[in-house]
Amino acid sequence: MPTKSWITTTKHLILSAIMVGITCAPTAHAGRSDWRELTGGRFHVYSTLRDSRTREIARQLQVFSKTVGELIQGPDAIPDIPTLVYLIDGGDFNRYAAFRPGLGGFFSERSFANVIVVNGDMDFDFTKVSILHEYTHYIHRSTHTLVYPPWYTEGYAELMSSASLKGNVVTIGGAPDGVRINLAQWMPVERILAVKASDPEYITERLAPQFYGEAWALVHYLLFDSPDLKAPTARYLGNLDVGLQEPEAYERSFPFDKQHLDVAVRKLIEHGIIRIKRITYPDPITADDAPIRSMTVAEADAAFTRMIFLVNPKHKSLDDLAANVLKENPSDLAVRALFVRIAAHRAEHLEIGDLLSALMATDAGGASPIIDVADALLNAEQTTDEQVRQIAALLQSIAEAESPPIEAVALWAKAELRLKGDLGPAIPTLEAASKRVPHNTQLLADLAAANWSAGQKDKARAYYNQIISVSHNPAERVWAQKQADSPALQ
Repeated sequence: MPTKSWITTTKHLILSAIMVGITCAPTAHAGRSDWRELTGGRFHVYSTLRDSRTREIARQLQVFSKTVGELIQGPDAIPDIPTLVYLIDGGDFNRYAAFRPGLGGFFSERSFANVIVVNGDMDFDFTKVSILHEYTHYIHRSTHTLVYPPWYTEGYAELMSSASLKGNVVTIGGAPDGVRINLAQWMPVERILAVKASDPEYITERLAPQFYGEAWALVHYLLFDSPDLKAPTARYLGNLDVGLQEPEAYERSFPFDKQHLDVAVRKLIEHGIIRIKRITYPDPITADDAPIRSMTVAEADAAFTRMIFLVNPKHKSLDDLAANVLKENPSDLAVRALFVRIAAHRAEHLEIGDLLSALMATDAGGASPIIDVADALLNAEQTTDEQVRQIAALLQSIAEAESPPIEAVALWAKAELRLKGDLGPAIPTLEAASKRVPHNTQLLADLAAANWSAGQKDKARAYYNQIISVSHNPAERVWAQKQADSPALQ
């Protein structure tokens, strides 16, 4: 990271005394004829916004990743996987993507490609903030091992989403667009700290804006406005992560009670002055100036269907969407591959032999259709060994290339294990992939199993312990602990 200098200053904070909700009226869907796409760095953007705004989103994400992203990441690097950004019209968003009223966008963390979906009909400034908010979640989850409470997760993402770049100076800490705090509906800090992901304050349209706003103010106060509280805050979050109940974690961490903290945060809002930070880099921050390509309706429909499959493979409309895409492009290899992948995950019978033969005969489609067909084959109930051998050969040619898609490596390992029952020869390829995505527990589990079968017990235990350290899934951590403690590994 280039050498940089920090400057902390103050800024007058203007927050409405009346909570203002941002709403987007549903629009009628008239065919996806206005989609465009571009790729910049690890970001692939699908957009219904005009070209200039689509470019601005792509540039903003790249700059954020290179600056703020590097500042907030944990001990591990940001995973080397693509982030798919969908800026779609309000009709599609509200009908197919929104899973609760009032939602403007969301982030779906996947093992092999992240997905950000945003209602493109929102105010553009709020759209930009929403995307950075969601991407901050991803950086936190994928590079840190602590599990943070909702108030800190959302407040921190709101704090970082205000980042802006002018020349070679990044400014962090201003009030992001969309943050509103109603002092007449103030939630005590004691309640903010106790809110769980299933509570109404976190998930309902009526209460969530106030919770998000106060969470932003609380995190701002703890990290920016009172630097001496950064250490107690870190202790508090660590105490929660190791299992202490919230009241005990607080008592062990802070030198004052929650009422004191409540008064301090409220005064911060009432006085309207907050600290911001400016980071000056020695050189301008650059971003890829990638070309924008207009998409056909059929291409846009296929991209939209893939988005729905990635974020919700059980969506009630997915069958109809997939059937329509296949009807529009019945001979397209990529469309057929996506169709069979969706069908496999719905336990439907597959006729895949001709598609597999077509993939073996050409390399024009790239890695995506091979990955789709491989996922379909390896998840289908009726698959022949010969089909697995064919797809394993296709995957191996991808997996052993330079910087291959991580999903291709994982599927190749799955195919090899099914064919040979041993992943020992695949260890170098798996290790290279795991270094690019240190928190991918599927690759860590494959490496543990491969080293176990190769007689490398210490390495196998180390990989199981790594899963325990990085996984956010309690059941997965318990499983890895059982494997690490197995008598056969001692």
